[in-house]
Amino acid sequence: MQNLSPGIIGVGSYIPERVVTNDDLKQFVDTNDEWIRTRTGIRERRFARADEYTSDMALAALKKALARAEIDAKKLDYILVATASPDNTFPNTACWVQKGLGLEGVACLDVSTACSGFVYALQLATALVASGQNKCVAVIGAEKLSAITNFQDRGSCILFADGAGAAVVTMTQGRGTIICSNTGALFDYDALAVPAGGCRLPASRETVEKNQHTIAMNGRATYQTAVRKFVEMANEACTRGGIKISDLNIVIPHQANEHIVYSAMDRAGVPRERVILNIDRVGNTSSASIPIAFDEAVGDGRIKRGDYILLMGFGGGLSWGYNLIKW
Repeated sequence: MQNLSPGIIGVGSYIPERVVTNDDLKQFVDTNDEWIRTRTGIRERRFARADEYTSDMALAALKKALARAEIDAKKLDYILVATASPDNTFPNTACWVQKGLGLEGVACLDVSTACSGFVYALQLATALVASGQNKCVAVIGAEKLSAITNFQDRGSCILFADGAGAAVVTMTQGRGTIICSNTGALFDYDALAVPAGGCRLPASRETVEKNQHTIAMNGRATYQTAVRKFVEMANEACTRGGIKISDLNIVIPHQANEHIVYSAMDRAGVPRERVILNIDRVGNTSSASIPIAFDEAVGDGRIKRGDYILLMGFGGGLSWGYNLIKW
């Protein structure tokens, strides 16, 4: 009999119905389809409805993951939501998900590390389950970035989109085993931030007029650091997991930018056909991007039983992290 270890037993995702093409953006942003595609790889993205919130998308993704895992929501004893666009400062978004499931008393926690949020949350879920204190943990990455995007900034507004992805973590016998994880951060306010809304810069007429409640990004600085960290994480994960880069069957990086992803994977020696990339269709959904791509790859059969899968995130903080999984 195999030893039990923390593993993923089900994944799910949700993307809004509204498709926003590059030509749609051109109607109110000084840009065009060719400019966006050549710089990012994005052709279109999804935006949520005005009355559709981060918690709604998180709940929809989690329900799919629970159905795939074939377990009842009542089995959950912890809900983790990674998001940079929460419904409120508090109550946290995980509590909104708890309310949607009718799970009174279940622990709820939001993880705020932007695009690396899902891998952070998955590492936390692994530790919670391994400790024996919790038996079944929901891990969700969900974003409504369209609500905090500065559409006057043509360099960043073309990137961001909405959606959610989820995973269910529990002790398993070799199913979706989470082999190792690691996370890290280095403070860099100028690279990627939402300046206003906290106690350092509370909401005021001035902060609203200056769009300081929206995403501000230094693209060049983020690009250079992201490529370097992706390469470092790929090598570290394989070393810790006792495998070679060539043993990786699937790599699912945060869908930041097509050029960042391919540049990093080329340097790390990962063949492009093993990299899951859907940014062309769904854009950059921050903490939701990895689980959305994960669910797509499971659903269409690209991920097979026994595959080594590497998840890698990089984002605001600056923060980064990875999870190595044997499916």
